[in-house]
Amino acid sequence: MTDLLDTAEMTELSAQAVEDFIDAEIFSLQQARLDKRKTATLADIFRCRNPYFLRSTRKVAFQLVSYCLDNYLLSTDERLVANFVRDLSAFMARRGQRMLEPAAILDLVARDDLPLRTELLEEYDHLCNRLSHRFYEELCDEDSRVDWERLAEFISSV
Repeated sequence: MTDLLDTAEMTELSAQAVEDFIDAEIFSLQQARLDKRKTATLADIFRCRNPYFLRSTRKVAFQLVSYCLDNYLLSTDERLVANFVRDLSAFMARRGQRMLEPAAILDLVARDDLPLRTELLEEYDHLCNRLSHRFYEELCDEDSRVDWERLAEFISSV
């Protein structure tokens, strides 16, 4: 019975340590996501894009920007979350605990009470507006039509 109590107490203490680790590290994760939103450029979001595919699927400048921006942020966020999960896994392994189920990890990262949640949403809006404005200035003609030739050259240069 003593062994069971010791194991139960250790599991409870370990669970609290994991919660403390997550609470401490989630802010860093959110800050890194916010930093990416503050520093993204047209070159970042159009890097490795196929201008011919974009032309065949999107005709409106804002749609082009938001589509490429969403894909860029998704891949960036995936890398950041993967690093977070790797660090969490290493932390738990050092304490002899099994890793959380993937669904539990996603629940942690998608919580409504995350730090910087409002700032992330506001920065996304600002970034989308800022990049759309730059796109109109640099990659549209005087009639506000997408200059596909200039866009293809831009993409090939990044």
